[in-house]
Amino acid sequence: MSKRQKKIPPVLALTRVLRQPDLSVLGNAIKALPPAQWQARMFFMGVPDTDLRQHTGGGFPAILRPDMDTHPVFILRRLAAGHFLCPCSSKGNKRQLRYISKGCHLEMNDYLMDRDSFLVEHYIFTMPLDSRFSRKLSFKGLVPKECIIGGGRR
Repeated sequence: MSKRQKKIPPVLALTRVLRQPDLSVLGNAIKALPPAQWQARMFFMGVPDTDLRQHTGGGFPAILRPDMDTHPVFILRRLAAGHFLCPCSSKGNKRQLRYISKGCHLEMNDYLMDRDSFLVEHYIFTMPLDSRFSRKLSFKGLVPKECIIGGGRR
């Protein structure tokens, strides 16, 4: 071992592995995940619009409708104290917003995007690492980088 390389204590190395297991081995068996296991680019469905309205300061969705009362969310960044998420919508401008393209086959699950899903990144919010928010979500998969199209944030 060179002078520059430091040996990682076995307990610390084990802790790192336990925090981020290889979820791909579970394949289509993953239906729900605790927030501690979330990763950037994961796509979930089923967030109640009333929760999104609360977390986005009252801005999203523009209209609360009884016939469609949930939206998907996209994990932008994983953090230790909470993750950055944005809501997704089937309506948006391809010149202004990034979107997950229709026909994209998500990784880690057998989910095929049936429509373009726009990342509404002007309503980014931090989700705490507790189960109040996440218990309602259905995991659909990890979005491949090549399926994220368009301008806006990178």
